Amino acid sequence: MKEIDFYPEFSEKFIDYLKGYLPEGIRISYSCNKSLDSMIKEIESDLSIKVDFQNEYVPKLKLDVLFAFEQGGQVHLMLIEAKYLSQLALQNHSQLSGYLQVAKNISTGILVLINKGHSANRLSNDFNEIIQLEKLPMDWTQLVKSKQYQFQTGIVTFQPGNGIEWIDTSELSGISSFQQLAELIAKEI
Repeated sequence: MKEIDFYPEFSEKFIDYLKGYLPEGIRISYSCNKSLDSMIKEIESDLSIKVDFQNEYVPKLKLDVLFAFEQGGQVHLMLIEAKYLSQLALQNHSQLSGYLQVAKNISTGILVLINKGHSANRLSNDFNEIIQLEKLPMDWTQLVKSKQYQFQTGIVTFQPGNGIEWIDTSELSGISSFQQLAELIAKEI
């Protein structure tokens, strides 16, 4: 099986877990394995809303999963980058960070390690060391032509047929729980 085979299962389980932390009235939609512009159109159709990209160019990035959280016409988008690996490496987080910075108006990203089996060490040595030394920016601001963009990321592991676990990145200001993520979403919409 490929990582794409697990996108719907992961997305549904992620929504089920997250709903318990979100305030009432927030609607959720997601789209998998398409270009960003196609994902946005699918979400707009599903939620009967218009996603405002603030006159920014919508890049034709092919993404794994895009979530939309909507309440009262306000929308918060979240990017999911999934990796079907036994360990996450720094390059995996770099890819997520790069996608967020290119898309600009998607400020939240979650890196998902889809476990092929039980792995004692979910992070590669270099990635683990960077986290322990607190050298990985998991919340950052980018300034582009005097316009400021704020980003925040987190890391979860997903065992198909089982559950989702957060990797604690709180020392790096990373999202480390469903509660933190729900608070971030509620603040943004």
